[in-house]
Amino acid sequence: MTTSPARPTPSRYGRLLPLLLVPVALLSDPLAALPLRSYYFRDFSIAFYPLRLLQARELAAGRFPTWNPYVFEGTFLLTGLYPPDLLQALAPSPALASFVLTLHLPLAALAAYWLARELGASRPAGFVAGAVYALSGFTLSSLNLYVFLQALALAPFVAGLLRRAALEGGRSIVWAAVAVAMGVSTYAVEFVGQAVLLGLALGLAARPARGGLGRMAAALAIGAGLAAVPVALVMGVLGQTPRGAGFGSDVALANGVHPLVLLQAVVPHLFGFPDAPAEAFWGGRFFSKGLPYFLTIYLGPLTLGLAAVGIAGLERRARAVLLAAAGLGLWYALGDAGGLAPLVHRLGLSAPFRFPSKALLLPQLAIALAAGFGFGRITEDRGALRRLSVVTGAAAGVALLVWAIVAARPAGLVAWSGVAPEFWPRLVDVVGRDALLAALLAAALGGVLWLASRGRLTAGAAAAFVAALAVADLARAGAGLNPQVDPRFYAPLPELAALHLADLGGQRVFSYGLDHSPALREFLARGGPGLTLESFFVDRQLLGPYANVLDGIEAAEATDLASFAPRERELAAEQYEPSRAGSLVPWLRNAGVARVLSLDPLEDDALVPLAAVPAGPAGLAIHVYGFDSWPRASLACRATVVGTREEALAFPYHDGFDPWRDVALERQASPGPDSAPTATCTRGRARRTAFSPSEERYEVETNASSYLVVRASYASGWKAAVDGVREPVLRANGKHRAIAVPAGKHEVVMRYEAPGLLLGALVSGAAFVVCGLVLVFGSRRRP
Repeated sequence: MTTSPARPTPSRYGRLLPLLLVPVALLSDPLAALPLRSYYFRDFSIAFYPLRLLQARELAAGRFPTWNPYVFEGTFLLTGLYPPDLLQALAPSPALASFVLTLHLPLAALAAYWLARELGASRPAGFVAGAVYALSGFTLSSLNLYVFLQALALAPFVAGLLRRAALEGGRSIVWAAVAVAMGVSTYAVEFVGQAVLLGLALGLAARPARGGLGRMAAALAIGAGLAAVPVALVMGVLGQTPRGAGFGSDVALANGVHPLVLLQAVVPHLFGFPDAPAEAFWGGRFFSKGLPYFLTIYLGPLTLGLAAVGIAGLERRARAVLLAAAGLGLWYALGDAGGLAPLVHRLGLSAPFRFPSKALLLPQLAIALAAGFGFGRITEDRGALRRLSVVTGAAAGVALLVWAIVAARPAGLVAWSGVAPEFWPRLVDVVGRDALLAALLAAALGGVLWLASRGRLTAGAAAAFVAALAVADLARAGAGLNPQVDPRFYAPLPELAALHLADLGGQRVFSYGLDHSPALREFLARGGPGLTLESFFVDRQLLGPYANVLDGIEAAEATDLASFAPRERELAAEQYEPSRAGSLVPWLRNAGVARVLSLDPLEDDALVPLAAVPAGPAGLAIHVYGFDSWPRASLACRATVVGTREEALAFPYHDGFDPWRDVALERQASPGPDSAPTATCTRGRARRTAFSPSEERYEVETNASSYLVVRASYASGWKAAVDGVREPVLRANGKHRAIAVPAGKHEVVMRYEAPGLLLGALVSGAAFVVCGLVLVFGSRRRP
């Protein structure tokens, strides 16, 4: 007699749930799972991908990149040592960069699943926690911010492994240290800091004894040691940057969360479509910079209901920690409206950091974990489903109320919101659609409750149906939030490539960009679909900030909100008005600019029209102008000592300044006992013979002592050698470099050596040794 195989038990099926999380985490954009297309939206294209491409190219060439010569006349490059990013050196491309970033969505899901299990959740409950964490609006909004998605994906591991280190010690300390180091290597300090604080609180709650705190401190110390290289890179240059002096309140407190923005948790498109700001976004009134830093914070009525039901299922002390962390994070995220962020800033505790909205990570993680436990409560407690229905119905009611207010169109609200009256009917339609979906979710949950109360649906089936609805709702709301395009989007137009802007003999390009272009404003006013994509394409072709890095084209200026440049941005916003092109001529010469790009025709005798390249969208053209600029490198035979950096910066703009002969040196930086420089030559020449991001070589010939002046940013890490003999690099004209050169023919080599890099490497090596010893000889104990 034969017997049929035994039916797998639920626990055996449960082991497959982590694998199922991988496709579930990609439901908002399943095609992103294929490494065929590329992101382009917001920070991905205008900053992160170009910088990662520069790093990948340098690593592939066998050089460790710490200097970026392509913006700000040269600036610091914080080398990304986050291991997945290093893979891009194998095949640098936007598709690979996008694919590696996409994989952090499943990683985030698995991390939250693991942390939920660590806190006592069942496998199905952990699955729900992971799915919510990966698909929520906050997570999907972090993708276009690049490093923040990386740190968000690691945050549950950081918090959970610190907790485990407190409980077990031994080898668990090493794994916690590795997680901390991985997080630090992303440079998303604000997210990593939140994860560390949560981990410390969870660890102390789980093991209040002094030993637990000591183990976590050891993990943090070793983690900092493992990440000593990126830490050293930051600390070595921080004091030379505007960020090192601390942000003002206008920057540090910008991008707080307006209280009305919290309604996005149940009405995802309350302000239109932030992924299409040129076509259908009308929420500028509620965001300090016109657009939200995080495009949406949608969680959905079901997710919020599950979290409200599930928070009671957590162990008492862990529940208190998560509630406190979520509350503090939300309070801080409110910025000026909450009061906590301004207080912290006045105390000087947040001066190097920006944007209170980043503190939403803590409530985001707490809600995801609580939602997972809510699923577990439904399977165990008959009353939990009823409570879930009440909370979900209340959230849906809020969405319907918002719709009713918007549909009523009160005159005061329309005027206060800043929404153009002609857009208001569309706003009513979009908000109404979201409110209707919320109501349908509440109605579906009511049907589940009715079936379960009559015994027609088991508790497990009801819980599975609720979880499926919640996941589907999150995936639906997140669809399209991070659009992708063909990777050829990043290729330059053939007509622009034919201008060989990367081969200007060391001279630079200046782009007027899009922000102040009348031509672009006229283009956007026409309306129609595809404006956002076309705007980003034009920005890329116009060599907007950091797009020039893709082509290896040196630019004189950029937008650096992170303030890791060697000096403050030199041009004010109004100087980017194309109508004021003539006022920029002296600055362009001093910056070594030989080509100027603009969407608008420029009128000045110093600018010679070279080409007008169709930009892609009809009616837009990129106007290219030639410019007789000052040399990238020259020999100064006349050195003038000035007292301050401000005087040195102003010196090249004085009448009589000769860019081929003159240089201003600050008194404290000049050689000689009387601080008087020596430059007695009457003739000479300088020519650049080799160039890479961190090394430049020049051939110099002079009939007497002189200074080689290089119009590129000064920083303390630059070292020089004249025929192999070390020579100090001085600050010339307030921002450039100068090296004293004796009479004769010489080779001058300039290399950038990141301050603190060697020390960081030594500390990191020692930390690796400590980790190895602990792994070999350590043990673990579970109380």
